[in-house]
Amino acid sequence: MKRMLAMGMLIGTVMLCVGMRTAAQDKPEVVEMTGILVKVSAVGATTTGWELHLPNEMNVGGKMTKAVELDGDPHKFQKLENLRITVKGQVMRPSADRVVIKVQKIKE
Repeated sequence: MKRMLAMGMLIGTVMLCVGMRTAAQDKPEVVEMTGILVKVSAVGATTTGWELHLPNEMNVGGKMTKAVELDGDPHKFQKLENLRITVKGQVMRPSADRVVIKVQKIKE
């Protein structure tokens, strides 16, 4: 009986640890970065139409990059085109070669 109780407690502890780890992984990464906002277009490729060109290569969402796509209000982006801005948002990885920031806050 003690053996069964100990085994049940062990299994419960393992399940709790796995659940906590999964919950931590589900949290989207939030970043804040500064760069130049640029309008882009691509033929035959999916794009949000806006990129933030960074001054130095950064690790964003597990990928080293000098530019990230921005997903947000295109009217705000149009007013700030070619300006140095700071954005804060969630990192999304729609595919292995794309890093997109879903913009929550933007300032000039």
